[in-house]
Formats: sequence, C-alpha cells, structure tokens
Amino acid sequence: MSDRDTFGPRLRSERERRGISIETIVTVTKVGADLWLGLERNDFSKWPSGIFARAFVRDYAKAVGLDADEIVDEFCRLFPNGDRRAARIIKAQAELIGHSAGTLDDPSLVPRGGDRRAAAHDRKAQARARRVRLAPRTLAASIDVGCTAALALLGPAVVGAGFWASAGVAAIVYYSLSTILSGATVGTHTVEFLRQRMPELFAVRDRRAHA
Repeated sequence: MSDRDTFGPRLRSERERRGISIETIVTVTKVGADLWLGLERNDFSKWPSGIFARAFVRDYAKAVGLDADEIVDEFCRLFPNGDRRAARIIKAQAELIGHSAGTLDDPSLVPRGGDRRAAAHDRKAQARARRVRLAPRTLAASIDVGCTAALALLGPAVVGAGFWASAGVAAIVYYSLSTILSGATVGTHTVEFLRQRMPELFAVRDRRAHA
C-alpha cells in the first residue's frame, strides 16, 4: 500500500495505541466525529481545503500527541486538500530576492486584494470551516445553558436563594458532575447522539471532489 493509502489508518492506529477515543478528540477540538473518522479512512469529501484543512489536521495531531508539523507536512504532500503549491512558489521567489516567507501559512496575513477567483474560493472554504466548527458547539452550549438555568431555578424555589447565586452554584455542580460521571456535558453527548442518528444536520455540503 502507498503512503497515501495508509495515512489515515496509521493515524487511527496511533490514536488507539495511545488509548485516545474519538469522543476525546471531539471534546478537545470541538469538531464533529464525522470529520475525524473521515480523516482516519482518508475520506475528505466533507472537508474544506487549503489552510483550513491543514488547521484541522494540526488540531487532530495535537489532540493525539503527535508532531503536528510533521503530520501536516505529510498531509499536504499526499492530499490535494492541503495543497501548498502556491506557497512553495512564493517561498522560492522570496528566497531569490532575500525575503522571508516563513509566515505564509498565517491566514491573518493574506492580502485583501489579489486573484478574485482565489478570494471567492477562500471565502467559501472559510464559510464551510465555520459551519463545521460552530454549529455543533452552538447547539451543545445552548443545551448546557438550558440545563444550568433549569437547575438554577431550583434554588429560589427550594431554599429561597437568589437566582444568580443559584446559577453560579448550579453551573459549578453541573459541569463538575458531567465531567466526573461521563467525561463531557449533556450538550456534548446530545450533539454526538444527533450527529450519529441524523448526520445530515451537521453535514457541510461541497459539490467539489476532494481527495
């Protein structure tokens, strides 16, 4: 098998060897399990491309305890999602004229002008990346806030304490017990359950073919 064929399975084997579950990766990165499972089987059909794909791979490597730079470099070499061809050309040109191109992967430094087609592509990729990251987090946070507020209402009703004092105690108790008993909050578990039963709710649709 080629390095490309074994890339994702090798990551999965390393994760399992270290005793790290997909649920732990989800909790640490706040990114859905479907993306990480896709990475481990070389399926990038739901992934963004370019710098956003590289950021996801870097997050995974850090969560597993691997060398993030090494894993990202291998990903870029093997799959078009992490394509750095433009960066390599710019770096070579910078070396010819004596400038540093070490910050090419910093999205905050990308100029506002330039190729309009590339800019439009980047905007679409950025929108997909935001959806992947924020939609499940927002839903989980909303569920957790609702649970905490419900517990806080018991304070005034039971012992006559003020709502905000009860809310503070409820938040501490809720998050502490959730972490101790199940390793994650009710919101996180609920989102993961919905993701498995109704993955279309969290799917990032992209008509282009990736790796």
